[in-house]
Amino acid sequence: MKKTIYSSEVKILCAWLKEKRELSNLTMRELAKLLDTSHATIGKIELGERRLDVIEWIEYCEALNADPFECLETLVKK
Repeated sequence: MKKTIYSSEVKILCAWLKEKRELSNLTMRELAKLLDTSHATIGKIELGERRLDVIEWIEYCEALNADPFECLETLVKK
């Protein structure tokens, strides 16, 4: 198995999360506050430098009012 952090799927996921944040008109700092984390962490997630586990990913989607299944469909259809 290859390291998933370097996969095209991770790039798609990160781009999707960033797009949803921007569509929600949230800055990294505002999203970080909602998630009780730092804006640096949000930046690392969006750049693919920090991985999210499934629970964190769902919380991230909830903070953005984004449907996690939409992201999964995007990944499966790639």
